[in-house]
Amino acid sequence: MNCPRCKQKDAVKNGKARGSQRYKCKACGFQFTRLTTRGRPPWQRALAVFLYCRGVSISDIARMFAVAPSTIFKWIRKFGSERTPLPVSDTEGATLLNEREITAYLKEQSESGEHGKIFVVIPEDISTENVVVGIKRD
Repeated sequence: MNCPRCKQKDAVKNGKARGSQRYKCKACGFQFTRLTTRGRPPWQRALAVFLYCRGVSISDIARMFAVAPSTIFKWIRKFGSERTPLPVSDTEGATLLNEREITAYLKEQSESGEHGKIFVVIPEDISTENVVVGIKRD
């Protein structure tokens, strides 16, 4: 039996855990039960990202792979974060708005010809409710 950590062939039986055989590596002391890897194979994750890039919706991809849409979203986000540097924040000349100001701005913009780009900054940790909305004037 090969140890998943050090790849040595020194693993021996070491009791049971929840009905599964437990092993312990004599070389590094690592204990393990699962012999097969968890999760989906890398080719499935890559295919999901490819399909998303070709315009297939996250819900459709999730149905194809029989996983939750949030799982597909995590695969896409992980793929993008590994290959793309984070954009540099350019808030120079930006005005931060509260909810009342956003509503007023949208109403005013539809009535006048004033231009500006609305942006939303959402933190990666979505457990916090700190979302910033602003306008960047050209």
